[in-house]
Amino acid sequence: MFSLLLKLKRRIKRLLKVQSVERQEVTASEHSKLFKFLMLILFSVLIGIFYPGEALYDPLDMQRKGEIAREDLLAPFKIVVKKTDRELREEQEDTKLAIPFIIDYDSTVVTSVFKRLDNFIRLVDSLQSGQKNDSTITDSVLQKIVTTRYPLFSVTAIQKVLSDTNLTLLSNRVKKILEENIYSLGVLPDHYSLPESRNKSILVRYNNSQKVINRSKLKSAAEANVEMVLALNKINDTDSIDVEYYHRIGRNFIQPNMHINMADYNLQVETEIKAISPINETVEKNDIILTAGKEVTERQERILREMLKIERAQAVKEGWYISFVPLLSRILLIFASFLTLYLFMFYFRRQIFASNPKLIAMFLVFAIQLFLIYLAELANAQFELSQYIYPVALLPIMITILFDVEVGILSTVVLAFLLGILHRFDFGIAFMTMTVGTVGAFTSRRVRKRSEFFRIMYSLVITFVVYTLLMENIKITPNEEYLLDVTYGIVNGIVVSILVIAILPVIESLFGFTTDITLLELSDLNHPLLKRLSLEAPGTYHHSILVGTLSEAAAKAIGGNSLLARVGAYFHDIGKIEIPEYFVENQLGLKSKHEELTPSMSSIILSSHVKKGRLLGEEADIPDDVLNFIEEHHGTMIQSYFYNKAIEQGMDKKSASKFRYPGPKPQKRETGIAMLADAVEAASRTLDDPKPARIDNLIQRIINDRFESGELDECPLTLKDLAKIKEAFSQILIGTFHQRISYPKMEDKSR
Repeated sequence: MFSLLLKLKRRIKRLLKVQSVERQEVTASEHSKLFKFLMLILFSVLIGIFYPGEALYDPLDMQRKGEIAREDLLAPFKIVVKKTDRELREEQEDTKLAIPFIIDYDSTVVTSVFKRLDNFIRLVDSLQSGQKNDSTITDSVLQKIVTTRYPLFSVTAIQKVLSDTNLTLLSNRVKKILEENIYSLGVLPDHYSLPESRNKSILVRYNNSQKVINRSKLKSAAEANVEMVLALNKINDTDSIDVEYYHRIGRNFIQPNMHINMADYNLQVETEIKAISPINETVEKNDIILTAGKEVTERQERILREMLKIERAQAVKEGWYISFVPLLSRILLIFASFLTLYLFMFYFRRQIFASNPKLIAMFLVFAIQLFLIYLAELANAQFELSQYIYPVALLPIMITILFDVEVGILSTVVLAFLLGILHRFDFGIAFMTMTVGTVGAFTSRRVRKRSEFFRIMYSLVITFVVYTLLMENIKITPNEEYLLDVTYGIVNGIVVSILVIAILPVIESLFGFTTDITLLELSDLNHPLLKRLSLEAPGTYHHSILVGTLSEAAAKAIGGNSLLARVGAYFHDIGKIEIPEYFVENQLGLKSKHEELTPSMSSIILSSHVKKGRLLGEEADIPDDVLNFIEEHHGTMIQSYFYNKAIEQGMDKKSASKFRYPGPKPQKRETGIAMLADAVEAASRTLDDPKPARIDNLIQRIINDRFESGELDECPLTLKDLAKIKEAFSQILIGTFHQRISYPKMEDKSR
């Protein structure tokens, strides 16, 4: 999976033509210039349209809720303020909620219940009379007759009722309970048939009347059954009866007689909703909208917005383009802000300006920053939090780490302009961005390991706290909000640092940036490639370590990137891993394999370590800035040993190009230093008597040779730099080859 991601990343980098800054042409082609210009226009338009800091078409001087009206304002014409979709939905919901559910009371069911009860009593009475007249009729026959007619009755209830001598009392008691306790309101089949609602009122419609009751008073069939037991117990308290017997008989006559009429309910809801007016209010001409010196309310802001809609509609009749003027002005202001950044890089950071992928990366960081601020705006609008939750320090920190502190600070200024423009020239958010962003840029100008982000985090937290204390002390802010704003600032500083740690590696890897953090990770000698080099090509490994030491000292002496010089030197010969035995430092005094090869074949084998090293580095996801050391540390030098050997064997001198390394020549100071360090370290091994004077002469000879052959023509090393490099090399090599005193042998004490 990881290898697939690496392949995908390399394809994206090839698509974007991502290279080291030094490999970019400073004089861009016409096509490249056009791409830069179109990218600037496109990004300005996208931000202008899609970043909703404020309404796109609102004038800058339009007053908003909470602001103080600057002057009196009268309605220039009749203004009809319509309800918003949300208000209409809420009013419809309220209307629907105010209408109770409709339940129809079916009195025919009640009549049927009493009729069935009477029929049951008459049947039992007739059976009792028949048994008295005919003694042959047994109780079991009577029970069978009742069970056939009333199968739901229990056997115990039937036996009891057949032996009851006072059926009239039973009938009267049960009828009274059914009439007064159960069917006085009615019986629902169950409560599940009635939809849930916050409206607890229910409209019950009887034959010729209706009344509204609380839904808690409605009884289901099961609850009616319980109600009968309670009523019988009350009777039993004053007039002793067999409660269980009466209940066994009475419960069989309870039937639901109430039905929910959803059709009539829905019709009534639909009628009421249609009657809702879409108009919130009407403001007549010359009515007062704003009063100078008073705070603008939400109602007044809505009236102003409706007035603007009418004015725009009238303006469109004069010319369709007029309505787009505010948006066009917004885009032009954004364009001007980014143009400032473009001009700075064109005059002072030409190498960055020449790299389209680097510009794309910069715009991408701006896009990420604005997107995060937009999310913070949504949260602020939804939960009424604070402006201090805006993560404005993310862009300054990332741009400073990816480029340098000057570009980071200027990007902070541009971001402050953008946020001010997009928020109706809000000085508060612009000033906060400038303050916090500048601190973020300065504290992140030297980040060489991940733990240093804690320093950035502490700086942001302190800045937010101090800024909040200063700004809120000149406002009338309640103490609880005051402390809450400080908390938001602290959380903001922590979250921004975490976001930078998460996003930065992706931008670095995708767009070919090589930061000090990446270089420090690569400087670990336990890196898989370096570990493999130490095991498979130990001579080359130790050579690379010493070249790294020489390069680091020289780069520090001339003010270059000493960390890049050291790391690049570590990896400059990794291509020798494939065939280490063909390189002299790994042969360990054995017979050289080149003795069996022709000079041209030996030259091809030696040159191959450059290409193989590049491929190995790409597979290991080594940054381009480090891989360039592999290609440039030999430049286009001639392999003099094999070239001279070929001349001795009769080869034409004009074929020297066959013995040259593929290059390119060093493009930056650090790769130029690595070329010199590589040659000096290798040549120093040949000194029989490495005295300081001989070491100085050797270093000077090699530097002169590379300078005169033109290998240093394309890197910005000056003669002054070369003198400092020589001095740095001398100090390291003299220390390496220092003389030790001869220790005397210990005498044999046995003598």
